[in-house]
Amino acid sequence: MKTAAITWGIISVLLIVNSEGQSTTDNFSENQNKATKLIMEHFHTKDHIRNGFKVSNVIKAIEIDYISGVFVNLELELKQTTCQKSHWTKTDCGLTRNGRTFNCFACFKFSYHSHKILSQLMDCVAAHQVDARVKRRNQSCTEVELKEGYDKPGSYGFLKSN
Repeated sequence: MKTAAITWGIISVLLIVNSEGQSTTDNFSENQNKATKLIMEHFHTKDHIRNGFKVSNVIKAIEIDYISGVFVNLELELKQTTCQKSHWTKTDCGLTRNGRTFNCFACFKFSYHSHKILSQLMDCVAAHQVDARVKRRNQSCTEVELKEGYDKPGSYGFLKSN
């Protein structure tokens, strides 16, 4: 009896850990893929970035449908690759040994049925700087999440009739 309880306890812990941190973006929705692309493009425009980086870990991936649009919140770990910054999209770039690691936190509010961005936040910092930014990131993300959009059929007409 104790063995069965311990086994189920271990399985439960493994399921919780597995759902929190995906290692790839393979199971992302269309909106999450669009958000990842925007994060990576934004990150690789920075002057202090010399090499290409790729997603090495998905720390958080949330997507919520609201009447005002689709909210996406991602937190990604990026690792430095052997490719140059201008070739970051190549799939054959290996990870650099002892390379730099960045944490990218992003929130997007998309219109329904399009990739039009109603509001966004992107913040990429060196991995050791994350703790100092958590509170500010979460507050700013809440503002993005609450951004109003009126792209659902009839929502504009309904609001105007009041």
